[in-house]
Amino acid sequence: MGKNVEVLLKEDVLKLGSMGDIVSVRPGYARNFLLPHGKAIPVGQAAKRQIELLREQALRRQAEMEGQALSQKKQIDGLSVQIAAKVSSGRTLFGSVGIREIVVALDKSGFTIDPKQVHLHESFKTLGTYPVIIRLFKGVDATIEVEVVDADPQGSTMEEVIASSAATQQAES
Repeated sequence: MGKNVEVLLKEDVLKLGSMGDIVSVRPGYARNFLLPHGKAIPVGQAAKRQIELLREQALRRQAEMEGQALSQKKQIDGLSVQIAAKVSSGRTLFGSVGIREIVVALDKSGFTIDPKQVHLHESFKTLGTYPVIIRLFKGVDATIEVEVVDADPQGSTMEEVIASSAATQQAES
């Protein structure tokens, strides 16, 4: 078993750390993923000045991103978006409404959100209003209301279509 190696992160890596952090990882993870993709540099080879520059950069970028996230939260928090979906029977949807549909609805409302920022436990499969958490930055969350509505409110339900086709077939016989 190889021992862990220390690397300096050049950018944020999900579930590992933020830019400028020195983290200890398995040698294979560093060799096969972090180093080739330019996400980290080995600590032993990194100059101390480069580490300090990266940390300063990270702090500046983090403060800037947090400020943007707070201003975006003021705009998004409490927003309500409607998503129209096809309904099969009663209140059940043909498919489901998930992250992709929420991101598109927010985009139409004028807010560009990364799909990774939308946190859903599961897709919505019935009509209704649901709270959705948008994680804009570490510790900065906004909650929006997603209302799933019938795309064709005057349309026939599946049962009505089947009943009418059965009635038509009996009338023809």
